[in-house]
Amino acid sequence: MASKELLKKMLDAPIYMAPNTYLHFYNGGKLRAEFVGEPDPKDDYRSEEWMFSTNRAITPGRENPPDKGFSRVQLPNGEIVLLKELLEEFPNETLGEAHYKKFGANLGILVKIFDVGENAHIPVHWHPSPQFAKKYLNSPYGKNEAWIVIGTRPGAKAWIGWKEDINIDEFKKWLEAQDVQTMRAHMHEIEPKVGDVIFLRDSFVHSLGSGLCILEPQEPTDWNILAEWEGYPFGKNDGTLGLDWDTALEAADFTKMSLDYLNNYVRRTPVIARQSDGNVEERLLPEEAKPYFQLSRYKVKTKIDVPRSKGFHCLTVTQGSGMLHGSFGHVPIKRGKSVFVPACLPGYELVSDGEGILEVVYFFPPELS
Repeated sequence: MASKELLKKMLDAPIYMAPNTYLHFYNGGKLRAEFVGEPDPKDDYRSEEWMFSTNRAITPGRENPPDKGFSRVQLPNGEIVLLKELLEEFPNETLGEAHYKKFGANLGILVKIFDVGENAHIPVHWHPSPQFAKKYLNSPYGKNEAWIVIGTRPGAKAWIGWKEDINIDEFKKWLEAQDVQTMRAHMHEIEPKVGDVIFLRDSFVHSLGSGLCILEPQEPTDWNILAEWEGYPFGKNDGTLGLDWDTALEAADFTKMSLDYLNNYVRRTPVIARQSDGNVEERLLPEEAKPYFQLSRYKVKTKIDVPRSKGFHCLTVTQGSGMLHGSFGHVPIKRGKSVFVPACLPGYELVSDGEGILEVVYFFPPELS
């Protein structure tokens, strides 16, 4: 445990997040490593980085130590500690009294980067709703999520939702036969591009192919029900969250997803919240996302103020460089860096260094009802 005195010093300014990767069951990591500035980036199964998390990660077929997934920060003396330590020692200062009262010393959101490497893919799978999780998983959280595409390789594709209603008994046959090709043939195929935003509600069946690097905010769980196991370090019953398959299938939506819904709701068109002098704030998600998380994207040519009405937040720089400028001084930022801004800090400015557009994605916790 870090000393209280050292932890308290962290509250004087925005806090850089420390690296936090681990081995996953699917190969990848090269684009993720390039994005965050690691030397010698390569696909080495370190395909995920959980930058902003108070959740434990549990990966089928891999070792799962008790602190796996929990975000790290670096203390002024260079020591790396769990962000959770800071939140527990100073919950009101870091999270705000109202958030702490509702969620405890937890973020209420999880933000990560994942990268699907060459000749790899993320299995056909789906996530439970909060209602399903409450009934079967003893959790108030499901796994609604969003994707912000930050890197691609040639031929990158994803599959989301069904072209037509799917008979569950027919799907069970595909499942038993591990007929992934047929599953995907019945799903909408898309080719995401860098900058695209996708809002993926719970229960939507989906899969990601090789070549996609995604910045992903989500509900604070690692709930995944995996319809593929051949070729992975786990078996048929290891990817059902401990449920039997009939129950696990109840968490999936097997109804048709219309193209209009896919292209005009799931695939997002950012809404301009404000703009001036070439500086833009975009709102990325619909109102329905507010109980889970909220997203904004800033595109800064010179500078723009960041309102503090939503409390604590995390940000990740997706393009360019600049600084956070406030009463705390200057905090340099650049592409690939993630920063936690505690609730106790006042408002500040987001400032470009003038060498091009500074683009930053902001992640806010669930709206307090």
